[in-house]
Amino acid sequence: MLCATFKIRIKTALREFDTYIDAHIDTALSVTNAIKNALSSPAAIVLTDIIPGNLDNVIRTQLVNALTKVITALSIVDSCKQYTDITEKLSCFATQLQQHDPQLQDAILQKLASLLAGELDGNRLKQNLYDLFTQAKYTTVK
Repeated sequence: MLCATFKIRIKTALREFDTYIDAHIDTALSVTNAIKNALSSPAAIVLTDIIPGNLDNVIRTQLVNALTKVITALSIVDSCKQYTDITEKLSCFATQLQQHDPQLQDAILQKLASLLAGELDGNRLKQNLYDLFTQAKYTTVK
């Protein structure tokens, strides 16, 4: 009985997954992968380096606004809330993230991607669905 209910919930959730959300998840994963790659670099993280170059200006602006909101929302960066400039906030976030082990970094970056996807999609769905879709997409491209 429990398995049947779970299967129905999964099928219902996957039906809500559309190409629009898929594109947002691709963008969010691209950003978080760029942040992850920058963590191993001694150079500072530059906003233009993590935002995909193929985005139009509207999506780019939405992404910068989403990054500002989402980085503030993540609890590991309480010390970064003082920054209003996205570049400073992103640099602080990366510094804080580097203090954690790689597995926790991956978990935080995956949550960041999920929150970004939700913001880019206008939060039309519940956050747990963005988490599920981002996890599924991350697993398939990893």
